[in-house]
Amino acid sequence: MRLALEILLLLSAVPPLLVLWRGPTLWDRLVGASSLNVRVALVLAAHAAFSGHQILLDVALSYAILGFLGTILVARFGERGER
Repeated sequence: MRLALEILLLLSAVPPLLVLWRGPTLWDRLVGASSLNVRVALVLAAHAAFSGHQILLDVALSYAILGFLGTILVARFGERGER
């Protein structure tokens, strides 16, 4: 069960990875990166829940916060037209 859930979460990261790679605009790539960050945080949280490593929950939360801040930062630059 644990392995199947982690594999499904990793497989769900393939479409955002493709959007990140092929997105024609900055906004498409930003959505792909944000979605990929969410998937990675979910994999970390699921692994922590199943394995009992509580430190991974802190890592997942920190990763999610940094991913959100990165998305906001890139969106602000994209809004101004800077690349």
